[in-house]
Amino acid sequence: MERFTLLFRGATVGMLDSDMVDSMLGGNLSPLPGFEALRATISDASRALANHGFLPPAGALSRGVSQGGSEAAGAAFADAQALCEELELRDARGQLVPTDWINVFGGRTADDPITVLATIRQAPSAVPASLAQQRRGGGAGSEPQAG
Repeated sequence: MERFTLLFRGATVGMLDSDMVDSMLGGNLSPLPGFEALRATISDASRALANHGFLPPAGALSRGVSQGGSEAAGAAFADAQALCEELELRDARGQLVPTDWINVFGGRTADDPITVLATIRQAPSAVPASLAQQRRGGGAGSEPQAG
């Protein structure tokens, strides 16, 4: 288990104890006073995420209970995404942990856990991905077609 520090615009907002598994880490954040600047944005997006997928009343939109609700959820997600793009993780030695993304969920109330998930940036592969060959017509004598 390693201790990570979560920062927003260079200010510490919380601590996280986690193990890195398959270039991912996650766990509950122990928020510090600096997290209060993020709480409203994170909690709005968390509420929208928790409500996403519920069946709406007859005649309402499938992505939300109303057009206004769907627009508010979209705005909450966009605000949280912009905030999360400014987060960074530091390891126990204070070294920057290079991440592809960091997401934060929860914290809707003072006793609601705050969960942090992050993927650790990996060096790009030197081996190109192979593409499956597609066949025309699907018959046994079909010619392969590059995909």
